[in-house]
Amino acid sequence: MRRNLLILACIVAAAAAFASGTSGGGSTSTSSSSTTTAAPATALDWYNVGYAAANAGKYQDGANAFQKAIALKSDYAEAYNMLGFCTRKLGNVKLAFTYYEKALSLKPNFPEAREYYGEAYLQVGNLARAVQQYIILAKAGSKNASELLDKISDYVNKNATG
Repeated sequence: MRRNLLILACIVAAAAAFASGTSGGGSTSTSSSSTTTAAPATALDWYNVGYAAANAGKYQDGANAFQKAIALKSDYAEAYNMLGFCTRKLGNVKLAFTYYEKALSLKPNFPEAREYYGEAYLQVGNLARAVQQYIILAKAGSKNASELLDKISDYVNKNATG
């Protein structure tokens, strides 16, 4: 679903960019090709830039964009969550925890943040805290519960002695 929203947002942004200036006026395209794309202006624009970067594995670019989104909208739980994701992927799990906690303080029933929070706990070897996040998701009936359970199972299988 997030992917579909991202695709829709990109289509809307492309349509807006096309409608705003490539057909009229007397200017030609003699400058760089980046002139056809408007710079992100809103928190949502920056979020979409960050989400695309994160999906492409460009976690530092994603983190930078999510920070800009948060600068424009300080209560943007989704941006804090994805900033945590990028930060964790960049190897700073301790800082990622603070971003997940901020996202959950803003939106306590935020399943994606709970799932990523659980994954972060697995990354630092805290199975009990990951299971705690799984239980919260399962009680809420979230599809993210099964995603986190898969990660927990992988973690247990990798760390099983025997």
